[in-house]
Order: sequence, then C-alpha cells, then structure tokens
Amino acid sequence: MLSKTSKIFITGSTGFLGSYIVRQLVSDGFIDVICLKRESSESELVDDIAERVQWVTGDILDIPLMEKLLEGVDCIIHAAAIVSHSANKNKMLQTAMDGTANLINIALSGNVKKFIYISSVAAIGRGKPVEHITEKQIFSHSKYDTTYGLAKFLAEQEVWRGHAEGLNVTILNPSMILGPGKWDKSSTQIFKKLYLGMKYYPDGSTGWVDVRDVAGVAVRCLDEDFNGERFIISAENHKYRSMFERISKKLGVKPPSKLLSQNYAWVIWRLEAIKSFFKGDKPTVTKETIFSTSVLSTYDNTKSINYLNVQYTSLEKTITESCGIFLDTYPKGKNYATF
Repeated sequence: MLSKTSKIFITGSTGFLGSYIVRQLVSDGFIDVICLKRESSESELVDDIAERVQWVTGDILDIPLMEKLLEGVDCIIHAAAIVSHSANKNKMLQTAMDGTANLINIALSGNVKKFIYISSVAAIGRGKPVEHITEKQIFSHSKYDTTYGLAKFLAEQEVWRGHAEGLNVTILNPSMILGPGKWDKSSTQIFKKLYLGMKYYPDGSTGWVDVRDVAGVAVRCLDEDFNGERFIISAENHKYRSMFERISKKLGVKPPSKLLSQNYAWVIWRLEAIKSFFKGDKPTVTKETIFSTSVLSTYDNTKSINYLNVQYTSLEKTITESCGIFLDTYPKGKNYATF
C-alpha cells in the first residue's frame, strides 16, 4: 500500500482523463506527484492546480530521460495515449508498445512498487455483432476492432510481461468516458458535435462512464493491492442513439436523425475522407468508427463493483452537469472546461 507521501509519476497528465487523475491525486492529499507532458502539450485543463504538482517535459520514447525521471518513483500511472481513429496508425502503435515497454523495463529495474495502466474496453475487443463483454475476453482482431484498440491491447501485453517478471500491476479498462474537457478532443467532443448539428447516429451500443469515476478508481488502486488484475470501468450500457438523444435534449438541439448504416459505410467514410482532405482536418467518420460503433456491445462491471466497491455516478447526472457546463462555456467562446 502506498502513502500520501509516495512519489507518483503520471503520464498523459494534460489529457482528458489524465487531468482528472491529477486532480484526484491532489484532492486526496498526495504531495509528491510528478506529471509528464510533451513539449507541445496544452495545459488548460490543469492550469488551476499546476502549482500543486511537479511538471516535467519529455517523451516516454526517450529512454535515458525516462530512466532519470523515474528514479525514486513508487508508482507509475500510465494514462498517455493517442486517442483517434484517424491518426497515424504506425505512430499510435509505436507509442503504445514501445512507450509502455520503456516504462515497464525501467519500473522492473528500479524500485517501483505499483504500475497502473489506463487501457480501454477497446483493448478487450469486439468479436461479434452482439456481445456481452467481460474482463476474461481477449482482443480478436475482428473487423469491429480499431487501431486504437489494437494499440491498447499491445500495450497491455507489455504490462502483463512486466507482471510475469515480478512487477505489481493493475489494468483499468474504461468504456466511453463522458465529462467536460476540451470540447474538440477525445470523447468530450460528442457534446460539441451534437450542439453543432450531428446528422448520423450509429446503430450499436457501448458502455458509458463518468470521467470522475475513472479517475477515482485509478487513484483508489494506489491504496489497494490488486496485483495482476484488470477491471472494466463502466457505469451503464446504452445505444448511441439513446445517448445522443439524451444529450441533445439537455443541449436544446435536435438529435441525429439518420442511421449510420454499414450498407452505406463505404460511401460515407470515403466522402468524409475527401471532405477532410480539402478542408485540411481529420475526418469525423472513418471506416473504423462505422464498423466499431455498429456492434451491440455491453460491458460487465460486476468485478469493479465487487472488488473495488465502485459506486458509479448515474449517467443522467453526468449528462445534465456536462451539458450545463458546455452551455456555460463553448457558446461563449471558451473551448474547454472541467467539473
């Protein structure tokens, strides 16, 4: 078990989930928190608490630097990731595999007591059109899986290798995370896209969870010895359409009305690719997103409730609060916010 004076090192600290983990660490009284950020990282989500932690600039692919920064660290919370369906796939895979391997190797050679990896339900995979998913399932490389899911899966393999070599590890697999953040990044952009008028909705379903719940579980794992365990962190299972309708209602806009059908997937994603090419931005809809969101996936949170005693925030509360914060910020020109 770690104490409030333990030295905690966190990657991805300026990102959506990472910033909430940093907030939770500070709120819970941890006094020696080291936050890694890239040179290009934007810090808006943590500016108000920046002075309460130590910041270091670098990249997890830089082995000599990581060896220096991790000296004397008691726990690593690895939350860094490239979250995109349209990013450079090779870069996404390299960052996930090599970066995680670097951290694991350094943790094994040092005196790191705990390694917490923030993965995703995408790493568990989606093997069937209709499927109830538990922690026991393994990534299947099906057409319903994504490069992001593969990257997380491969990173998990490095974590399991570390465990086999004696490292105390815990893996968390959150589902679709909701909450305020940067309104044009990660899953937070759902609110912005619906507000501006999203036309299509996918036919599938997935798990959904409040960002505060995921951050809380990550920090709680510092106090518990769940060595070699993985946990699905998910509050409720809902279809995309119903969630989009609920969010749209709170935002006071019309919900998407057109089904994003697999039958027309090849037309839609190619049109999106062409439009994005000429606009110079990343496509909203890709071949991967169409297939991965067409699956009726439900995620079993029984283990997280029984082992971690998680009391999940209701999605109605999450949606209501997030939409209220969005309406108080984005229409007024502020492109980010936090709970």
